Amino acid sequence: MDDGNGILSAPLQQLKDEHIFLRAQMDQFYELAEDIEFDSGPAVIQLFAKLHEQVLAFTEELKVHSKREEEGLFPMMIRCLGENDNTIEVMEEEHEKAEGHLQNFLTEAHQMGSAIDDDAAQWITVYAVQAHATLTQHFAKEEKMLFPLAEKILSAEDKEELERLLQG
Repeated sequence: MDDGNGILSAPLQQLKDEHIFLRAQMDQFYELAEDIEFDSGPAVIQLFAKLHEQVLAFTEELKVHSKREEEGLFPMMIRCLGENDNTIEVMEEEHEKAEGHLQNFLTEAHQMGSAIDDDAAQWITVYAVQAHATLTQHFAKEEKMLFPLAEKILSAEDKEELERLLQG
C-alpha cells in the first residue's frame, strides 16, 4: 500500500512532521558549527555560546520526540515484527548514538565553562557536527523505511492507540 511516498496515518505523519522542525533546528546549529570551524579568536567564543544555547534547546526537543517513538511507536512495531527482527534495535541504537554526541557536547561545554578558548570551542563543536550527521541519516531512514513499514504492519487499533499517546 505504501511505496515510501504514500499517505501515512495521522500519528505517523505527526512523527514525520516533527522531523521538519527538528531538522530546521539542526541545520541552524550546523551552520553555527561551520562558522566556528572557520573562524578564530573572540568571535569563536561568542558563536560557541550561541551554539551551546541552540544545542541545549534542540536536545530537549529531541528528547520529547525520541520518547514518543521509544515508548509509543517502537514497542508496537516490535510486537508486530517479532523478536527476531532487529529494525527497532537499530533505530534505538541510532537514538543513543545521537544523544551521546549531544550529551558529550553539553558535558564538555559545561566543564570548560567560561574558561573556554577557541581551540576547545572548536573541538567540542565536533560533537554537534557528529550529532547532526547521525540524525540526518537517522531521520531519512525513519522517513523512507520505518514509517512506511509501521503504516503497513500496525493495525488500525495500534494507530489509534499511538495517536492517543502522541496527544497525551
